[in-house]
Amino acid sequence: MSSFKSAAIATAVFGLSALVFCTTAMADKADNIVNTLVAKGLLTEEEGALLLKDNNSDNQVPATKKPTEIRATLSDGIGFESTDGQHALSINGRVQTDYHAYAGNDAQNTDSFDIRRAYMTVKGKLYGDYDFNVTGDFAQGQNGNPNDQLDSAYLGINWWSKAKLRIGQFDMPFGLEHSTSDLFTDFTERGLTEALTPSKERGVMVYGVPIKGTYYGFALSNGRGKNSNNADSQVDGVDMIGRATANLAELLQIKGATYHIGAAFSKGDMSPHQKTNSGVLSTNSFLVGQGSTASQTEGRGITFFTPTSLGTPAGSEVERTRTGVEGAIAFGPVKLQSEWMKHNYAGHTALATSGYFNKDITAWYASVNWLLTGESYTDVYKDGIWGRIKPKNNFTHNESGFSGSGAWVLGLRYSEYDASDFANGAGAVGTFNVSGIPGSFKTPDGARSLTAGVTWILNPNLRLAANYIDTRFVNGSIAVKNDLGIITGTTNAEKALTLRGALDF
Repeated sequence: MSSFKSAAIATAVFGLSALVFCTTAMADKADNIVNTLVAKGLLTEEEGALLLKDNNSDNQVPATKKPTEIRATLSDGIGFESTDGQHALSINGRVQTDYHAYAGNDAQNTDSFDIRRAYMTVKGKLYGDYDFNVTGDFAQGQNGNPNDQLDSAYLGINWWSKAKLRIGQFDMPFGLEHSTSDLFTDFTERGLTEALTPSKERGVMVYGVPIKGTYYGFALSNGRGKNSNNADSQVDGVDMIGRATANLAELLQIKGATYHIGAAFSKGDMSPHQKTNSGVLSTNSFLVGQGSTASQTEGRGITFFTPTSLGTPAGSEVERTRTGVEGAIAFGPVKLQSEWMKHNYAGHTALATSGYFNKDITAWYASVNWLLTGESYTDVYKDGIWGRIKPKNNFTHNESGFSGSGAWVLGLRYSEYDASDFANGAGAVGTFNVSGIPGSFKTPDGARSLTAGVTWILNPNLRLAANYIDTRFVNGSIAVKNDLGIITGTTNAEKALTLRGALDF
């Protein structure tokens, strides 16, 4: 064989070898890229397998599936997550400890330490599309009913971001302040509108983000409040509850601002013989709002409004309609927020002289908050609610001393509650004659409240707050009792100081 021919064959073999090597190397690199995208959840396993099959079809290199690993996480509680992002499990908790001090008199009030909330949550997701949450509130259940300790329990199906599904016991979609977690609210307690807000109930909800900058939720529920099924076989309707919001600043692409607007609506037939937050039927026990503390002051002291019997006969229903509008404007560290809500109760009484009743309760508030340390409210707004404020400089402690200021918030809120429709007729508030007290007095059918607050957010998970709440009762007075329960006078105001320490993980 000539030297030229030998050289040609050697060159061909070398070129073919190089071509095979480069092709194999490129295929291996492509495989690595596909596997990385699958591991980060940017491609599903099925999509990755198809790409690997196409890439390896020519060189017959078999696609190999990397084993799924589990890693520990601390970003959202104490948890575990698969490296492909398809499965996760976490344990979360929160503790809120309060001290209440009341001025003036002991009208139903006692200065006391309180465990406001003690939550433990187990939540997670499976196969990417399914989530669950089970939360217990261990500050509840004082009345010997262990079911009171269940706060939330639901499962979710999240095939489509525009229409997710939730089934179980969860917060109903109604109101801005209520929908915002108690971890992130501006004051220690929500405003007087909270008495008219559907709380956690059992039902089903579809919700989502149809267009970026908007949010909606629509639910069907028992309408009886937390941990309560319908116990009246003659009144078995469900509540329809819905809320829709939009951030006009995001829709109009205005940077550094939030222009939030929203509306909510609810309608359903209620049993007049079943308290909310209770599965027990008891004649003439129906209370408006969300239970026996529905019309309590923001200082969690006096329950200032409880109607008498609506007088409905057995088998009859009370038609309850709830409406609400909400708005908020935020520019960097300053936020203005307001809501208005209305309950309407309509039905028939058993008394021929009364016949039909149609009564309203309304409530509203307006608030302003200022982040003195310059954090932005717009940065923590998403899908119709406010989220966690992260200080620019966490307050920390080490061997050399303290550093960082944390975030400081000043807030002011005015609230009103008006149930003057209940002054007469069905559900009228009570009038009392008391021995030794001239004349008689009527319990209030409304209240006005002014709350001033300061909050110190040491780090994203720890905050201290102090609120001063001045409440004046409208169209009536509250009885003042001594330690034997004997009425010794009346009062038309409550002044309260509440202190809170809150930690969550």
